[in-house]
Parts: sequence; structure tokens; C-alpha cells
Amino acid sequence: MKNRILAGLTVAGVAILASCGQDLTQSTAVPAAPSLTRVVTPTCSYSTATNDARTYFSSNKDAVFTLLSTMSKLGTGAAANGAGWSVLGRLADAAGTAAVKGTAAQGSTFANDVLLCMAVSTYTYPLDLSGALGANGLFAVRDGSSAAPAISRGTSLYGAEPSTGNWPVAGSTLFYASPVTSSLFDNETPAGVVFDLKSLPGGLTFSPLLRVGVCSISDPNARILHDHTGNAVILSPDDALSFCSTASNATQSSNSLFAAAATLATWLAPQPAHAATTMFKLGGGGTGLVGGLSDIGPVSFTSVVTFTQTPNNTSVSTQPQQFTPTVTVTAITAKGHAIANVLITLTVASNNGSFNISGNTAYTDVNGVATFPSLRIDKAGGYTMTATTEVGGTASTFFNINGQ
Repeated sequence: MKNRILAGLTVAGVAILASCGQDLTQSTAVPAAPSLTRVVTPTCSYSTATNDARTYFSSNKDAVFTLLSTMSKLGTGAAANGAGWSVLGRLADAAGTAAVKGTAAQGSTFANDVLLCMAVSTYTYPLDLSGALGANGLFAVRDGSSAAPAISRGTSLYGAEPSTGNWPVAGSTLFYASPVTSSLFDNETPAGVVFDLKSLPGGLTFSPLLRVGVCSISDPNARILHDHTGNAVILSPDDALSFCSTASNATQSSNSLFAAAATLATWLAPQPAHAATTMFKLGGGGTGLVGGLSDIGPVSFTSVVTFTQTPNNTSVSTQPQQFTPTVTVTAITAKGHAIANVLITLTVASNNGSFNISGNTAYTDVNGVATFPSLRIDKAGGYTMTATTEVGGTASTFFNINGQ
């Protein structure tokens, strides 16, 4: 059996290099000689896949061998995709059961053997699936013929499912996830484990939307963390995840983001998770690009709000923009990370009776900055303006508006 060299294993942004070698024992010392090592990129080998299946599966009569034989007769590339998904589906069904004798790492090796013989867009060898095949992992193959959710094994229940009907996918999709340490909020205090949920192929558009969530979030200060690039998510407290047995007992805070249906947020935005069981839909109004899905799980952090451009003294009659320069507010974590796409609301208190304010709400951009170009107050007076975010944190400043 030819030696294979594994290189470039990436998990949560940390590169891990592994290599195989042999020690040469010699009876006498000899001078070291220079040598050249040629790294060979592995290619499809059904004999290798079969041997690795024997290492991982408990029985040599497991159904996976029949499926693998069928796949081998179809060759490689796109022609083998259908049979390949069936092999990966059997791997998914067997994980965590008595049908498996090998380690999660050995299961990951076998999965890569199979994927090397397929033509799956966005797949790059080697893909580390050991966490997904581990005790608290999620590894599931789904297509449009099923409504069964993709859920984790183990004690921390999480997963994804169609919002309506069957899975809205063209062909088959591998959903995989595992607990991770998020680097987005370096050293921020975790309120619980974060689960890194992804898909293969990646960059999919789901319509209707997918529901994704973590069951039994008990920390009232927890946040849902989105750590992958994409368009938007819609948070919804109204749809119960079928695999969360406590979903019917969920409670929501009336003033939380979950109380408002169809609230948009970017993938990089931490959002409140006040419900005992919470969930969110993936996509942007049914058309959002899902680029690898989302990290899901509770993460606690402190929001710091500042006026980066305070409201200058102005007048009621100033047109077309009352406040110049434009008022801006920045929201970051205590560790200095920008909090993207959270709603910031400006409120004012006057010493001169009633007034009307408009243009006083805005979402932060990727740098955590909210801009208020249309901010206007219709009455002269002295005002105290307060900026408040939906994830906590406030800042205040004072200014005057004259009547001219």
C-alpha cells in the first residue's frame, strides 16, 4: 500500500501540519546527506478507501462495502457522485454506533477517501471531519427528498432543518459541525460552547430558509454568534425546532431582538438569545447566499458604545441635513472587536417641552459604525442625546438647537 502524505489540516483558522515518515536504524554512524522530498497530492484510490473502511467499520460485511463497490464501478468524478453520497450517508448513519470500531480521525480519513473520488464543488483535500464524527459532532447527508433534520449526537443538541417541507437543496449536501473555540471574540468570556456548522458544497442558497439552532440555552446573557461570511440571517422566535424537545417551553423577552420577526443581521453580528430554546433561519429573505452556514452557540460579551461623531450645535431650519458632520456611533466589544449589524437607537431628552425626532435608528456596518445622515429634531432647545444598542451599552452627549 502506498504511503500517503497528509498536509494542510485547517481547523478554526489554525493550520496543523501532519506528515508520515520512517526512522532508519543503522549500526554505524554515517554523514547526513541532503535529500529532496516530493509532496504528492493524494488522488482517488478505491483500494485505499476499502482498507480505511475496514479500519473504521466494525464488520467487513457492513453495507458500506457494497456501496463502495458500486461506486468504484462508476469511476471517478461527477459520475461517482450519486454513489459517493450514499457511501457518506452510510458513514453518517454509522457514526457513534456499534457499527464503528475506529476513531473519529479514522472516519475522517475514510470520508476524504470517498470525497477524493467525487467531484464536489468547494471541497479541498484534506477536510478535517474528525470533530463532526466525534461524540458531540454533526455529520449528515441530506437532499430534497427528505425533511429529516441534521442533528448532532451527544449531550449538546444542535442542528438544522428545513423551515417548511423538505430540504431545499439541489442534489445532496453534507452538513457537518463540531464544537469549536471561536477566535472572533478573542478572550471574550464564553457563556457556552460554540458549534461550527458548515455545508459541503458551500456557498449554497436555501429557499425556503433553513432553521438552525442550539437547544436549551440557559444563560440569559448569552448571544448567538455568527462567524462566517454571508449576506444575512433572519431571527425568529415563532418557529420551534423539531429536534428541540423543550421548544414549546421557550420564553422570549418582549424587548429583545427575538420579539421582532424577520429582523435582519449579518453573519458577523452577535445577537441576544433570551429564550430557553432559540433558533434562527439562514438566508436573506429566502435569497441570501449561505457561505458555509454559521457558527451557532451562546457567547457572552460586553458591548461598548461611543459617539465617534457627536451632534454639533445646529438650528431647526438647517437644510437638507440638520447635523453636519453626520452623527456616527460605534459599537465594539470590551476587547475591541467591531459588533456588526446591531440596531442603534438615538433618543433625546429636552429641557423645552415636546418635540419630534426622525432618522434616529441605524444598523452598524462591518466596522461597528452606525451612521445617521437623516437625523432631525423639529424644535429648538437644549438636548441630551443617548445612543443605545440592542445588545446593551449606552453613551450620551449634549447639544443645542436654535430657532434660526
